[in-house]
Amino acid sequence: MADNSGAPWAGVGLPPAASQRIERANASNVAGSLLGVADAAALEGVGFTAVGEVMGCLVQHLGWAGWGCNYVIGAPSQVYTSAYRSRWGGGMGPYVDALYEAWDKALGRMLAEASALGADGVVGVSIKERFLEGDNRELMLVGTAVRGRYRTRAQHPFVTDLSGTDVAKLLHAGWVPCGLAYGLSVGIRHDDYRTQNCVSIWSGNNEVPGYTDLVHTVREDARHQMSVRARRHGGEAVVVSDMSLRTWEIEPAQGHRDHCAEAQIVGTVATQYSRRLHSTTNSLTILSLKGKKEYQR
Repeated sequence: MADNSGAPWAGVGLPPAASQRIERANASNVAGSLLGVADAAALEGVGFTAVGEVMGCLVQHLGWAGWGCNYVIGAPSQVYTSAYRSRWGGGMGPYVDALYEAWDKALGRMLAEASALGADGVVGVSIKERFLEGDNRELMLVGTAVRGRYRTRAQHPFVTDLSGTDVAKLLHAGWVPCGLAYGLSVGIRHDDYRTQNCVSIWSGNNEVPGYTDLVHTVREDARHQMSVRARRHGGEAVVVSDMSLRTWEIEPAQGHRDHCAEAQIVGTVATQYSRRLHSTTNSLTILSLKGKKEYQR
């Protein structure tokens, strides 16, 4: 699609269709929302009103992942993750860099739409990933932009995948969402002789240490990558909402088989604005685990 000048869109800024949608939303008196009744009511209770639906998406071609495990005959097998940054040795650095670039662009476009609507934040963000034909991948983030009824406004909109109800609970507890943190790690490990014996038809029921090492290392690296990116938001804690793992097999050469694992962790970065905890009710019910007594305070 071309922009107003007639030139094809080159991937910079918002797509023309998104810009036109934002213009229509600003010109109308109707605000779209993906929030349910309970979430909308909870946000109204803490001073936020929905101002529109926002989206950030892109389609990316993943043509080159890296050089594989770089296995040397006779050497012990090891897991290469995104922490291994050499593009000319083992690991899948180019693939990981591409996924992070896609995340940052999709998130940036969603926040650009929110800013164009005059929003102070985006809540209830859902992340959808779809693999298309020809090594193409679509990443889409959608959420509801909200505006606060306050005189003081943040310089940049916050973003969270928490529901409106959970955002209200977070604020009542003295915490405020800062942004979304995304941790990604892709690991690759050569199927050595010991691993191949563990998965043979004669091995029976047993643990495969090589695969355990692969998924454990990748999950741990994803947690580390998430904490690094969470600190950039200046947050004190992360509310983890999704942890996913997928594995696949590749054969870089005849007789050479590797296994790959991709771990992703997503969560909301939060910081504490009040050291006092606020209860949403006047009484707190405590159930004793030692007996049938019930206390209230």
